[in-house]
Amino acid sequence: MNQTLLKYKLVLLPLVLVMLLDFALLAINYYVTAQIEVSAKNINIAGRQRMLSQKIIKLASLIHNSSQHQTVPLGDMDKLAKAVALFDETLNAFSEGGTATAASGEVIFIDKLVDEDARERLFDAQYIWRPLHEELSYFLSSQAVSASFSHQMMKDLAKHDEELLSLMNELTISLEEEAKAETFFLRSIQTATVLLIFVCFCIATIRLIRREDYYDNLMEKTTDIVIGVDVKTALTTFVSGSVVELLGFNQQHYLLKPASLFFVKESKAVFSEILEAVDKTGRLPTSRCEVRLLKSDDSILVADIVMQTALSENGKNVEVTAAIRDISERKAAEAILIEQAHKDELTGLPNRIVFYELAEHALSIAQRNKTRLAILYIDLDQFKPINDTYGHGVGDTVLQTTANRIAACIRKSDSVFRIGGDEFIVLLEGQVDDEGVRSLAENIIQSVSNSIMVNGDSCQIGASIGVAFYPDDGADIDVLTQKADKAMYTVKHSGRNNVAFAE
Repeated sequence: MNQTLLKYKLVLLPLVLVMLLDFALLAINYYVTAQIEVSAKNINIAGRQRMLSQKIIKLASLIHNSSQHQTVPLGDMDKLAKAVALFDETLNAFSEGGTATAASGEVIFIDKLVDEDARERLFDAQYIWRPLHEELSYFLSSQAVSASFSHQMMKDLAKHDEELLSLMNELTISLEEEAKAETFFLRSIQTATVLLIFVCFCIATIRLIRREDYYDNLMEKTTDIVIGVDVKTALTTFVSGSVVELLGFNQQHYLLKPASLFFVKESKAVFSEILEAVDKTGRLPTSRCEVRLLKSDDSILVADIVMQTALSENGKNVEVTAAIRDISERKAAEAILIEQAHKDELTGLPNRIVFYELAEHALSIAQRNKTRLAILYIDLDQFKPINDTYGHGVGDTVLQTTANRIAACIRKSDSVFRIGGDEFIVLLEGQVDDEGVRSLAENIIQSVSNSIMVNGDSCQIGASIGVAFYPDDGADIDVLTQKADKAMYTVKHSGRNNVAFAE
């Protein structure tokens, strides 16, 4: 999981930022809504103050005129008292913050005004209102008010009415301007946040496209074939573009078709078993194997396939994803190395390694069939002087000719090996008898002893041969080889160019 997050961090970081900005935008919207409600409430209350100031003048004037006729309605006195109390309560709430009564009768909380222009208007209004409030409070609370006091109060109200109304208008306008400025600021933040979200989304999209292009280019440039196969349906869900160069078919030849189209018969069965195992157990029985692929020209491509399981793009199905690499050249090189490891470079004959492998196999057959087996150990006579006199080039030619002569003397069922220097071994299987072996050895000696012309020079060599039989002389290849070698040295010490059997 951590590796996946690190792998896609350049894409995920802008997306995470987008998510955080979305949350921030949501919070800003809530805050803007709340501020608009507060501003609307303040503006509404400030507008009501204008109406209350006019109502107070109107009611006070009505009561004053009525008092002169000594018929003051009690209802008007109550209305005036409520208007005065509400105006004063609201003015104090704007100034210090606190509760006030809304037009609906609901008690609401008003925040203290902090805008300097609004507070200046509020201060001027309070300065005018305080003496008027005192006069009105006395007027409302006294049982009998002198005509001169009532007249003076009305004079003061008339004097400051326009000024107080103007200040309430200015307060309302100031609150409206403050609300506009704050709303504009918040809207600007909203706009900037939306732009940042858009930029982050664009960055994430560009990085994702760039990443996809990067991996697409890798897929196109790699010589490996990358495939995805649905475990349930065995259909190919993905194949890289390199399939065209390697197999000659285009991608559409394989997409949403059975994955068996890639393989020859034997490899189809192997890959099908792998898919079945993953479907049953959820695990790969092997993560790597060798397969053979069918090319468009019907030739075979030997490949190494490395597999792993993964979820499909929709996250629902299990797939086997595989990287297929052409190993034809490697296999050819390995075959050459194997051949070189098992063949004598000079003569083309099998070497000592092959001798022991074939001899062990022949021995097991002889033991099972209760037949004989013979080993002829051949050492060339007078070969060293040819090397010393004519050089190794001539000596190599003599060895090549001698190898061919020995091979020409034996049956197709028999084998000849060069085991080093001027030493050879002949392995005889099947019908083996003493006289037949002796006759063959003498034929080899006769053939090898014929002169060999190299660059106009006549080269004369011979051969000393030792023979050992299974089961007469031993039941082990090493033992038989040693006894044949010992018999050959017996010939060397008794005149050479002859054959001797192990004792």
